[in-house]
Amino acid sequence: MTRLPLNLSSSSSSSLPVELGTDWWNEIDESTQWQDGIFFFLCAAYALVSTVALIQLIRIEVRVPEYGWTTQKVFHLMNFIVNGGELLPSYDFFGNLVFM
Repeated sequence: MTRLPLNLSSSSSSSLPVELGTDWWNEIDESTQWQDGIFFFLCAAYALVSTVALIQLIRIEVRVPEYGWTTQKVFHLMNFIVNGGELLPSYDFFGNLVFM
């Protein structure tokens, strides 16, 4: 596999333009649609990780119940709690709803 060099100098006309969109961050930062989309994507990712951790914890407990709480079971329980807790809304000191 070969790597192609990326030449961003203004002298070459066949390479990518130097201005690749300088205000893309401001566009995303000011757009509520982008922020909502990113927020919902992160919620879905946390929900997926939390669900997989819970399923894995249940699967391990059903297969090997005689070992008690092993390191692996505690690891999956903590993943379930932490990632599931990210999905819950919380309140700040003044009672305002804050999503973590």
